[in-house]
Amino acid sequence: MLPPGALAGPARPAPPAAPGERPRGRDMAAGTSTSTGTGTAPQSLQHGEREQEAEPEGGSRRWGAQHAGARELAELYSPGKRLQEWISVILCFSLICFNFYNLLFYLRLEHTPSIIVGIFAGVITADFLSGLFHWGADTWGSVELPIVGKAFIRPFREHHIDPTAITRHDFIETNGDNCFMTLVPLANMAYKFVSFSPEALYETCPWECYVFALIIFITMTNQIHKWSHTYFGLPRWVIFLQDWHIILPRKHHRIHHVSPHETYFCITTGWLNYPLEKIGFWRCLENIIQGLTGEKPRADDMKWAQKIK
Repeated sequence: MLPPGALAGPARPAPPAAPGERPRGRDMAAGTSTSTGTGTAPQSLQHGEREQEAEPEGGSRRWGAQHAGARELAELYSPGKRLQEWISVILCFSLICFNFYNLLFYLRLEHTPSIIVGIFAGVITADFLSGLFHWGADTWGSVELPIVGKAFIRPFREHHIDPTAITRHDFIETNGDNCFMTLVPLANMAYKFVSFSPEALYETCPWECYVFALIIFITMTNQIHKWSHTYFGLPRWVIFLQDWHIILPRKHHRIHHVSPHETYFCITTGWLNYPLEKIGFWRCLENIIQGLTGEKPRADDMKWAQKIK
């Protein structure tokens, strides 16, 4: 049953901000996307439908941009963080262009079968890694942790109580962290292209195609995630990819946003969500970690969700 307050249409995106400047429009229309915690997956929305915000007893907003925790978390987005995102995006896409040019130079027709396999394997690996990182940030850690708390865990806490905030983020804020994570493998690939012999590069070209596909899909994961929360104004080609489950579909990702957000963590394509859920992969990891450390899964996530002032 579709819970009240699951999703609202995003406001018109604000223009990109300059480096070091927080993007405008972040606190515009509130969006919501959660559930009552029954454990059942919500029904899908038709393209263009809106949902109404839920209001608990007392009249104060429980979810969305007006939620007390969401407001506090949004205010933690700093100019320093913004600058890091700008630098990461510029370096990442510069290295992607350089590496792509060199890959094309060393590609040969006989590489075709191994390249096809490598690209498919890269997509699968990216989907799994997106789930692993998403699960880790959703389930463990705290916003109060030095450096990583505000920089990397904060967006995950904000996302669960204001899920459509991501649709109000510009390209830099949406993709900055993923670009940052791919800088080392991209730099390593670029180093190989300028230092290895042509013969060595020819031999390793299929492997580099796998790594490159993995990097591309990791880089684009949060953009794909943003599209899965966007119900208005998507390009037709994005809707086509979602409808054919080539990238994460909107209906599919809604399952994760059923409280307490304990399943369907893979957000690149979502292909691995069902098999991992079927074998209880995430619950098994949580039981092991809780048994070893005594830490309760999603304790910090629940703390922010319950903030009222």
